Amino acid sequence: MEAFRVAVEMGADAIELDVHRSRDGKLVVIHDDTLDRTTDGTGSISELAFKEIQQADAGSRFAAPDGSFPFAGRGLRVPTLQEVVEWLPERVGLVVELKAREAVDDTIAALRDSAARAAGLVTVLSFDEAAIDRAHELDPELLTGYLLVPAQPFEPALRWAVEHGHLVVMPWDGDLGLDPAPMLSLALTYGRRVGCYVVNDPLRMQHLAAFGLWGFVTDAPDVARQALGPRAD
Repeated sequence: MEAFRVAVEMGADAIELDVHRSRDGKLVVIHDDTLDRTTDGTGSISELAFKEIQQADAGSRFAAPDGSFPFAGRGLRVPTLQEVVEWLPERVGLVVELKAREAVDDTIAALRDSAARAAGLVTVLSFDEAAIDRAHELDPELLTGYLLVPAQPFEPALRWAVEHGHLVVMPWDGDLGLDPAPMLSLALTYGRRVGCYVVNDPLRMQHLAAFGLWGFVTDAPDVARQALGPRAD
């Protein structure tokens, strides 16, 4: 939650998060499918009850440039999707990556009545074709997108997205190349939007924006905001 708050303060247009399902059915916002790398806890999310997940310190592993751990011991916990949705400020978008198929139905249900969903500010993405198809089936009006693994061919993925009703295609930034115009033009022909991940260089951000990229994931929203100018509210 601290990361989301800071991102909004830095001027992010949206926050991006990953969803897993705990043993007792809670929708848990955490990148990995285990606690091991990002907290001081251990174990698989799907095999732990939410009460057990809440015992982990979610700030313990974040190292500052000086080698310190400024968020350790501050009571930061792994949040639920509901907690994030209820906190999300007005006009800030929410990008949800579906990591586990078993979480899809509950995730779509949790998003359906949210203010962000009503405002058209929710996008659901996945590398998993079955997961994103299920999301589209459950809520055909929800903006859904296909995440591509690095080096995955763009044109077949674009055709698949068109055939399955997904509006967004999200390749790895390196696969867009120095001239993203051909890919973006092809997508536009099919009425699709192209985003990418992960862009941290300000010149690259400006370059992609100039070509009309729909959006990009970044680790540095403050750098992006400075590079691209004020939010278009």
